[in-house]
Amino acid sequence: MAAHALGYAEQVLPVDISKDTLIHIVLKPLSRSLDELTVVDTKPAIERKADRIIFDLSNSIAAAGSNGLAALSEAPGVKISGNSISIAGKGTVSIMQDNRLLPLSGEDMINYLKSLSADQISKIEIITHPSAQYEAEGNAGLINIVTKHSDKAGFSGNIQGSLLRFMFTNPPDYGVANYGYANGSANLNYNNRRLSAYAGISYLKGRELEGYGIDVYYPGKHWAMKDTGDYKGSSFNLSGGADYALSSRTSSGVKYQFGKRVYDGADHIHVPVYNKSGTVDSVLRTDAVYYPVAYSNAFNMHLLQDIGASGGKLILNADYFNYYRHDRSDFETNSYTGAGALIPSGLKRYYDTTVQDIKVYTFKADLELPVSFAKLMMGGKVSFIDNYSNIYYYDKVDDELILNHELSNEYRYIENTQALYASGAKTAGKWKLSAGIRAEITQTTGTSYFKNEKTADNYLKLFPSFLATYTADKENSFSLTFDKRIHRPTFWDLNPYKSLMTAYSYVEGNPYLQPEYISNIELTHAYKSLLTTSFYFNIINNGFTQVTYADVDSNYIHTTPLNFIKTRRIGFSESLSFRPFRWMESDNQVNGYYTIARSGLPYISGIDGWGVYMATNNTFFFNKEKTITGNLGFWCQFPEIDHFGRSDTYYKLDVGVQGLVFKKKLSLSLDAVDVLQSSAAVIRSTVNNIHETYTNFQVFSNIKFTATWNFGNNTRERTPVKTGNEEERSRVN
Repeated sequence: MAAHALGYAEQVLPVDISKDTLIHIVLKPLSRSLDELTVVDTKPAIERKADRIIFDLSNSIAAAGSNGLAALSEAPGVKISGNSISIAGKGTVSIMQDNRLLPLSGEDMINYLKSLSADQISKIEIITHPSAQYEAEGNAGLINIVTKHSDKAGFSGNIQGSLLRFMFTNPPDYGVANYGYANGSANLNYNNRRLSAYAGISYLKGRELEGYGIDVYYPGKHWAMKDTGDYKGSSFNLSGGADYALSSRTSSGVKYQFGKRVYDGADHIHVPVYNKSGTVDSVLRTDAVYYPVAYSNAFNMHLLQDIGASGGKLILNADYFNYYRHDRSDFETNSYTGAGALIPSGLKRYYDTTVQDIKVYTFKADLELPVSFAKLMMGGKVSFIDNYSNIYYYDKVDDELILNHELSNEYRYIENTQALYASGAKTAGKWKLSAGIRAEITQTTGTSYFKNEKTADNYLKLFPSFLATYTADKENSFSLTFDKRIHRPTFWDLNPYKSLMTAYSYVEGNPYLQPEYISNIELTHAYKSLLTTSFYFNIINNGFTQVTYADVDSNYIHTTPLNFIKTRRIGFSESLSFRPFRWMESDNQVNGYYTIARSGLPYISGIDGWGVYMATNNTFFFNKEKTITGNLGFWCQFPEIDHFGRSDTYYKLDVGVQGLVFKKKLSLSLDAVDVLQSSAAVIRSTVNNIHETYTNFQVFSNIKFTATWNFGNNTRERTPVKTGNEEERSRVN
C-alpha cells in the first residue's frame, strides 16, 4: 500500500489484511519545499454570460468616487439620456437594487441614483434575459445594482473621498462657473462563522448645471426654448444590515437604507420667437426657484432555509419602501417685444407646493426543488403600491396668493399585483435548457380629487421565458433566448396634473395610459470568452412616449404621454474581449439594428431607419505588480430611431489613471469623463407637420480625483457555517 501527498514524502507499506482493519499513516514533510509563489492578476471589469453582463466596479477607474448614476453610465451598453435609462439598441430597462425593483422612474429615479455613492456598489448586473422568477417589468430587461458585502473575517472597511469639477466649453448663461461637488463615504464590515454585519455612510455636496432646449418650427415662426437650471445639491445615505446563521440549514437577516437629497436652485427659461426673416419678434423669460427635498427608506427581512437532503431551498423576503418628496417654487414669466421692451400684460406669477408620497409593501417566496429529471423553481410575490401626490398652484396677485383650481390637483394611485411563477432547468449532455412562465394579475385605481375623476383597470398577463444553450466543444457554444415583458407607465405619467414650463407651455399626465408589451428573441454564439455574436429581434405593442403638440393658433405647447406606437427592431451585435498585450485588456462592442416604428395617430407619421452603437473599454497595466493602471473608454451612438424621432450622432470619451500604494491599502485615481464634451443627444421629430427638436445640453463633462483607504483584515476569509444557499443569498433583499 502506498500513501503520498503534495509536499510530503511517500510511504510504501507491505500489508496483509484478512479482516476490517484501521491503519494510521503519518507522512513526513519534505525537507525542501517550494518557495512562495505570487500570482498577480486582476479580475476583468466586464464578464459576459448567456443572460446577463456583469460590470465589476472595483476595477473601474471612472466609477471611483462617483455617484450611482455616474457609475451606471460607465456600464457597457448603458445609455442615460435626460431621465431615461436604456441599453443601446435594445430599449429602456427597469432598475433593481439588491434584486428589489425600485418603484421610481424619470426624475425621481435619476435623483435617487445620484444620492447613492458608487463606493457602496459592488457590481452592476445588466440582465438582458431575466428568467421567470424575476420581475416582468422592463423593455430590454433589468439592471441590478448590487451593494457591497465583505466576506473577510473580522473587521474590515474603507474610507473614500473625492473632488469633482465640471467642465464647460461655453460659460453657463446663469449662475457661477465653478460647478462640482465633494463626496465622502465609509464602509465597515464584520464577519465571523455565524454573523455577517455591515454598515455604510456617504455624504455629497456641490453644485450642478442642468439644461435642455425645445425648438418648434411653425409655418411662420421659430419658437426656441432654452432651459438652464442652476442647482445646489446635497445627499446623505446611510445603510446597514446583518445576516445570521441560525443553524447549518437556516439563516436570516435584515437590511435598512435611508437616503435624503436636497436639490434647491433655479430654472431660467429663455424663449425667443423668430419670424420668417430670422429676426426676433418677441421674447418670453421665465424664472422659477425650487426647493425640493426627498427622503427614502427601505427595510428588508429575509429567511433562507435548506429543505431535505436533495438541495431544496426556500427563500422568504418581506420589504417596505417609502419615497417622500416635497417641493415649493416661485414662478414668474415676463413677455418682451423683439426690441426688448417689457409687455405689462404678459406678466404671469405663480407659487406652488408639491408633495409625492410612495409606499410599497411586498412579500416574496421562492422555492427551489431539485428532482431526478430537472431542477424546479416556483414562487410568488404580492405587492401593494400606494402613491399619493398633490400640486397646488396659486396666482400671485400683489401680495396675495389665490388658489388656481384649474391648474391644481390632488391624485392617488393604487396598484396591487399578485404574481406566480414556475420554471425548470435541466442539463442533458451538451444541452442546458431552462423554461418558465410568470403570471401577473394587476389591479389599478387612479383618483383625481380636484377633477372628480376615477379610473380603474384589472388585467391578467402571462410572461413566458426560455433559454437553451448548446456547448458544441470547449471553445464554442450557442444559445437561444425568448421572453415577453411589460413596461408600465410611471406614476407621474398617470398623474393628470399640469406642470408649467412657461406661461404658454406645460406637461400633463394621462390617467388613461396603458402598459406596453414587449417580445424579445435572440440567438447567440460564443467563442471561448473572446468573441460573442448575437442576432436579435423584438416587437413593442401599444408603445407609449411623450408627445409635444404645438398649437399654431394659440401658441400653446402641450406635452403628454400617449399610447400610439408599434415598433419592430432587428439587430446584430458583436462583442470582443481579449488581451492584445500582457499589459492591456480590451472589451469592445458594436451593435447595428434597423427599427420600424408605426404610429396610430393621424398627426404623427411612422418612421424607420438604421442605428449603430460602438464602444470600447481598455485597461492598461503600467507595472508588473499591476498597481498602476490606466483606462481609456469610448462609445459612439450614430443616428437612430427614437420612438417617432431620429437622434443625431453623439459620443463620449473617458480617460483615467489609478495607483495602489502602501501594500494596496491606499488607492489614488484621477479621471476625466466626457473629455470631448459630446455626449448630449439631439432628437428631431415631426408632430402635426410641425418640426420639433429636443436638445440635451452638454453638462456632463468633469474631472475627478478620488482617494480610498482600505483597513482591517484584507487577507483572511471567514469560515462561515455552511448553509448550502450561498448563491441565493446574493438574491435576497
